[in-house]
Amino acid sequence: MTRQIKVLIIDDDEINNLICTKVIKDYNPEMLVESLTSSTKGLTHLEDLVKNNPEDLPDVILLDINMPTISGWDFIREYRKMMTAIESEKIKLFVLTSSQYYQDAELADQYREVQKLFTKPLTSDILKEIDAYLN
Repeated sequence: MTRQIKVLIIDDDEINNLICTKVIKDYNPEMLVESLTSSTKGLTHLEDLVKNNPEDLPDVILLDINMPTISGWDFIREYRKMMTAIESEKIKLFVLTSSQYYQDAELADQYREVQKLFTKPLTSDILKEIDAYLN
């Protein structure tokens, strides 16, 4: 039996979160998908899991970078402080953004936690690429 892949979407756009959830479920109905609408909620959620249910940590995080209050970049810096090396190795973090700025791709490359930057919308081709990081 293969284990279920857990995906956490962190994006302030609820419509995008619904679309991403549908694309993920169409790609693999067995994937567990959770979405949160702010970096703050994402950090609080992960902190709670680390303390109380580390086995429930997501396998994949899809993170938007342009969010109010705490940007995706700020999220990554806080995430880095919170996660142990083992936990952050387990979780594959991907930036999923509508940004077309090449500077964002360059910045993503500077964060060891970020596996890759993808441009919205999420597609089955992107999910195939993400799948390769999990195997």
